[in-house]
Amino acid sequence: MNEAISSQKEKVTKIVTPFEIHSGFEMTLSAPENIPYLVNGLLLEVGVSMLTAKPKCGKSTFGRALAVSIAEGRDFLGKPTLCGDVLYLNLEGPRGVLQQEFKKLGLSGQRGAIHVVDERPPLSGELGLQKLEKTIQSLEKLPRLVIVDTAAKLLRLIDSYDPNQVGLAIEELETIAKKYKLHLMFLTHAKKKESDDIGDSAMGSTSFRGGSDTNIFLQKKGAKRIISTEQRWGVGIEPTLLLQDSASLELCLGNTVESEEDASIAAKSRRTKDRIRREIVDALCLNTKLMRSELLAAVTGKTETIAEVIEEMIASGQIAAEPIGRAMQYQWIELPTESKAA
Repeated sequence: MNEAISSQKEKVTKIVTPFEIHSGFEMTLSAPENIPYLVNGLLLEVGVSMLTAKPKCGKSTFGRALAVSIAEGRDFLGKPTLCGDVLYLNLEGPRGVLQQEFKKLGLSGQRGAIHVVDERPPLSGELGLQKLEKTIQSLEKLPRLVIVDTAAKLLRLIDSYDPNQVGLAIEELETIAKKYKLHLMFLTHAKKKESDDIGDSAMGSTSFRGGSDTNIFLQKKGAKRIISTEQRWGVGIEPTLLLQDSASLELCLGNTVESEEDASIAAKSRRTKDRIRREIVDALCLNTKLMRSELLAAVTGKTETIAEVIEEMIASGQIAAEPIGRAMQYQWIELPTESKAA
């Protein structure tokens, strides 16, 4: 009896308290006029972002270019930035490459500082996050940006496809970002097999994608690199060419993939029409006059495209069309040269 009472006393009863409630109206009174960004329209001043790409696709170079832009207060991808210090966790790759890239990118050390960590993180993800927070606290000035390259080396997830594990890990990163009022970007590898939805490219659970404020995706198409984003706030970047100066490693946005494809189709169409136009001229110069069926047979290509070129040449005065019964006969009109016109 006494043992049962003693056992009950030893049990600690957890007191459940309600969530803290805020007035929605009062929150509107203190709402900022503009969303505060670290990189205007791309990365929130306080938030979490994910950068995903397959190995050797430029993730680290992208992260380092961003780090230098923040430290130097330079535009990034043509967008204004907030200048400040950066903490860069270089958990993959040799230090020498990092040094060379910072040098090429023009890191001067005159404005913001970049603090680099390149030691092996603990084998425990929990200890790794604690160590990250202690490192932030140890800095004389809190950084505006923390880059974790790569997340797998810091979080040490047992199963990166477990949404519960991933969700909790991203929550921890978000907590650090909010606590120290900074932006935290983590880099992660993309799956080997591409899917129709680029947002599903990150290795592991979709909780990676869902837990961040901005997701940046890099792809390689031949020699070209393509960037696209999805964002909780702001307007995402549709698939766009990512250009890089080979000397300075500076990044900039090129044309959208759609406009490139449209331009390629238009150029192919022009080349096709130019060829058809030459074949029409050759056929009419050789035979003087040809009926429509004869001209179509003398030229290679789709009938619709040939007919379109014929109409264009009639409109420009290059060939003449004369009805013969129900059919049409065409004749080449020699354009006057300057000597003949004189």
